[in-house]
Amino acid sequence: MIMKKVLLTALMLTTFTSATAFANSAGPSTTKDDALQNAIKNDVESFVKTAYVPYYTINSTKLTVRNYTLQNNVLTAQVDISLTKTLKAKTVDDVPYVKGLKKKLSDLKIAKAANVTDAEQVVNDKSKEIGTYIGVAQEQNDSFRITANVVNDKLDLKNAKLEFLDFLDWVPATAFIPATDATISKHGEDDLTDAITVNKKNVMKANTNSAGVITPQSIIIQYDRLAARDYANTWTSEVPNGFNESKWNPGYAHHTESGGVDCANYVSQAISAGGIPVDTTWKPEAIAWVNTGQSISNGLKQYMVDTKGYFYQTTKSGVSAGGWIFETNGSHVMFVVANDGVTMLFSAHTNDRLKASFANFGSTFNYYYISASYAIN
Repeated sequence: MIMKKVLLTALMLTTFTSATAFANSAGPSTTKDDALQNAIKNDVESFVKTAYVPYYTINSTKLTVRNYTLQNNVLTAQVDISLTKTLKAKTVDDVPYVKGLKKKLSDLKIAKAANVTDAEQVVNDKSKEIGTYIGVAQEQNDSFRITANVVNDKLDLKNAKLEFLDFLDWVPATAFIPATDATISKHGEDDLTDAITVNKKNVMKANTNSAGVITPQSIIIQYDRLAARDYANTWTSEVPNGFNESKWNPGYAHHTESGGVDCANYVSQAISAGGIPVDTTWKPEAIAWVNTGQSISNGLKQYMVDTKGYFYQTTKSGVSAGGWIFETNGSHVMFVVANDGVTMLFSAHTNDRLKASFANFGSTFNYYYISASYAIN
């Protein structure tokens, strides 16, 4: 028994000594990596806060480093940031987009334009919508990638390359930065003109039957855009480089073939949750439900916009929660879950995204929102 205790004690001592020696040998490397990871997290956090300081108060942030490598004194890593933010605007009239809307409305009134009444309705509706964001904390999730040289165990951040993850690709981090007050205000002016011309045309088209008689479509169809938004945020997650099928609605088929092609299936589900009715053409697993319509003529886009006229094309700044984004250079759709007049957020499947910011990428995307001919809750 005594011999066994001696052997056990010796074994424990040896194990402890070996573990201590291993920890000490790994210590400097771990300490260096920790310091570098903290440095890149601080750099990304600082970049985000600086980009948002004109418009938002940042209430909280959480940063996670993934895909970290350090080879030949070159560091590459992905930094995911989750934050909550609140518009600094105290009233809806302080939001530059609304300022632009009201400036254009004022110009129309001075010119005694014939469409002033329509313009007033648009401005009132949009102001009411953006007003719901005032004083309300919003959640947001984004990813950045940093590549930097390590010199004397310190990060050369001055010459580092910082990138931002859009819906699928890495782009320069400057794409994350919101537009200026003047640019956002100009978007408001342009969107008012668009809303009282293009949207009015769609109202007439959607509300006119085969006999040329205008019918009150709002009695037939009601679209609850917030219910659609809530569905979209419930049944996805933030997996920028893949997907998490356990977060998808088990009540629908999951399209994980070819690495994941569930985007249109997901957007159709959200639209359906908002109240757009299924029929023999648009229903779960039908082509119009699961295909974006980019490469065929009878997909989601054609059904919702061209055939039924439920949605019409608008602009990035003009689309609201409950609308959706269509990639014109590929085959992808995403669901709009917020647009506070400064930043638009989207949720999507494959890659899975949840309340991610959408940068401005020019003419490679179309934006669709529910036609004014249908009731919007």
